[in-house]
Amino acid sequence: MRPSIRHERRAAHAPVAALALLALAGGAATGCGGSFDPYNRLNSLRVLAIRSGARAGESVAPATGETTTIDAKLYTLPGHDATYAWSWCPFATAAGAACPITEDQATMLAGVPVTFALPTAADGSTTFTNAFPADVLQTLCAGMGNIAAPDCTDGYPIQLQLTVSTDTDQVQAVRPMKLRFRPTDQDNANPTVMGLYAAVDPASAAEEFDGDPPPVMPTLPRNVKTAINTLIPDGTSESYMGTDDNGNPALVNERLNLSWFVESGGTDHMRTAYIAGQVQLQDAATVKWTPAFKKDYAPDTSRLILIIRDDRQGVGWIDGIVNLEPTP
Repeated sequence: MRPSIRHERRAAHAPVAALALLALAGGAATGCGGSFDPYNRLNSLRVLAIRSGARAGESVAPATGETTTIDAKLYTLPGHDATYAWSWCPFATAAGAACPITEDQATMLAGVPVTFALPTAADGSTTFTNAFPADVLQTLCAGMGNIAAPDCTDGYPIQLQLTVSTDTDQVQAVRPMKLRFRPTDQDNANPTVMGLYAAVDPASAAEEFDGDPPPVMPTLPRNVKTAINTLIPDGTSESYMGTDDNGNPALVNERLNLSWFVESGGTDHMRTAYIAGQVQLQDAATVKWTPAFKKDYAPDTSRLILIIRDDRQGVGWIDGIVNLEPTP
């Protein structure tokens, strides 16, 4: 069977007010009208996140001469193994679109050999080395021809592209990555969360269910809201030189955006967010999960995958699995 092809593109970060609204009001994943599944329902091949700086000591935005490991968090249906094909382009394109310049043109422009295809390791990850002279990246930051000048704050933005294929499906996803080339370009570390906890019995301690396998697999009731939380360590929201709400240079904290994906039912918020001074960490780290009736979701277990992003291309994730009660 020839796999179907779907394209995904990572949306830009929402404005401050919109993120605060998501954190406090959220998009309800249950009780939605119409026949469409909510965005955070996992029932087909998905590329949920692409991360650079995947290994300890590596940079999210590699400086000149540095190599970074890039990996992805996928959701695949049981019994369908995935293959990865990585590439990159010096300019932003839509997912699946051809790069607007050829490898030969890029080689002439950079003065070093350029190949857009990236190697794929046994675990599905790839690596990228920032081997471009600083003056070349400075020239690209000014724009060229009919390609507008990009935002080169803290580095020149290239675009990563990933094609994931199974025997029945194919998905293509893109993500920008900054290449630092100036002493003033600020680095960034990927954000992290620690643990997934289900408060099945309010009178007892919450049960941790992350890991492979998890230490325990709590049993969640169907069609009942169960509080799920994680721990966002202090310091995850890094301080950096950016701009305040009036566009003036200022020392600011990263905004953290959390996306909650589930196989069964839905969560009261599909996304939550932390904004320093507006939303507390514990509010961003909690949702309520309502697994579906057995007639709507037959399996006796369900996965939950949590993706955390900052607003400087940092990404992290954690996932876990729970049992679901056999009825109703």
